[in-house]
Amino acid sequence: MGSMFENGLHERIKECKFSQEVIFINMPDFRQCETALRKADLVIALLPDVLLLKVVDRCLIHGKSLITPSRLKRQMVSRKSLAEENNTLILMECGFSPGLDHITAKKVVDTIHMRGGKISSFKTYSGSLIADCCLDNPWEFKLTEPTDEVLRMGKYNNRHLVDGHLQHIPYQHLLDRSEPIHIPGIQNTLTIPEGDALYYRKIYRLSEATTFIKGKIIRKEFKEIWNLIVKLGLTDHTSKVDMTEGKSYHDFLNSFLPYCPKASLEERISKYIHASEEEIEKLKWLGLFSDECPKGGKELTPAILIGHLLEKNFALNTDDKDAIVMQHQFEYTDKTGDHKITATLVGQGENQRDSAIAKAIGLTTGAAAKSILIGNIKIKGLHIPTHKEIYDPILNELDDLGVAFQIEEKKLIHASISSEPIPVLIDNNLSPTILKKLLVL
Repeated sequence: MGSMFENGLHERIKECKFSQEVIFINMPDFRQCETALRKADLVIALLPDVLLLKVVDRCLIHGKSLITPSRLKRQMVSRKSLAEENNTLILMECGFSPGLDHITAKKVVDTIHMRGGKISSFKTYSGSLIADCCLDNPWEFKLTEPTDEVLRMGKYNNRHLVDGHLQHIPYQHLLDRSEPIHIPGIQNTLTIPEGDALYYRKIYRLSEATTFIKGKIIRKEFKEIWNLIVKLGLTDHTSKVDMTEGKSYHDFLNSFLPYCPKASLEERISKYIHASEEEIEKLKWLGLFSDECPKGGKELTPAILIGHLLEKNFALNTDDKDAIVMQHQFEYTDKTGDHKITATLVGQGENQRDSAIAKAIGLTTGAAAKSILIGNIKIKGLHIPTHKEIYDPILNELDDLGVAFQIEEKKLIHASISSEPIPVLIDNNLSPTILKKLLVL
């Protein structure tokens, strides 16, 4: 087990007693890593991209299969031919999102196609939130995912297809395009169209779909205040901010507003970005009006400073519970008519350490690992879990774990929804259901 963490984590892992032969290595010491890789049957990598590339390269040399929840990026795609030549499986995007979304959605897509159906619309949303029972701040938000994930939300290619029309959503308008979504047991939820749906449309082989949306689920209160943060330019990762000579967060915020010696900071924020009094109070709650002086001098970016404030004010408490949410919405036509399927997963963590997102990633990755080790996944090369040879064995493992997507199935008649149920999409040779029993949380 490679680690870059404190020794206390080692003791916690040993308490689990999942093996009598746990050996800890220091990951940055690549000699130790090389020795361990030579002896391994399978590598599970939860690593930053720089280290992951090094580990993947050694796995390819030694013919060791590897699983990771990390996203498939251009640098990794260049290893595709070598993975095939060395007859080695490198399985990327095998976590929650991406990961569980691929596995569950692609199963439904392939089953509909197998039965002669044609999918006209597919919308998929997911998110990691603080559970309702732990809402104790005016933002209705806590850091249930890495700070950098929050700061970079929506900064990549946001492309979607709506009724055959391509939609590009600029970062600065992303939160203005939010829409409400109903998630059982989770209040005040919205979706924002974040991500490249055209990429998902390609990998899911859904060229017939005229509507395809990939989005993120957030809470309404967070959306409203984060929209102000974005419009102020405070999530910028590129420009440098001079915080020398004892400058405070108040000075930092002041530097982003038009100069007006006679107007207060509150008045200028209200005029510049049309913030309400309530929203200004929430910015104060974050600490942007404080006289505290952050360290870092001239090497700070706006995003780093906001990240510091997020980690200071929105870190999870020991007993806080997170919640993961995922929803797939399909509209398709077959010989019996037009149909709609809505499949929703809601999972709640137990506390800060045993979180829902950790379980979702761990169980999905673990199900893949077991499937490889017992020989149910035989495919080689560089892949994500959108192939039947990969997702079916993983679903079969997850199926036994108990809790599931809630599925609503309706038949569409002349653009209205009837209450007539339609059969669950079942592959009799595989799992008894597609989505109903997937994940214990």
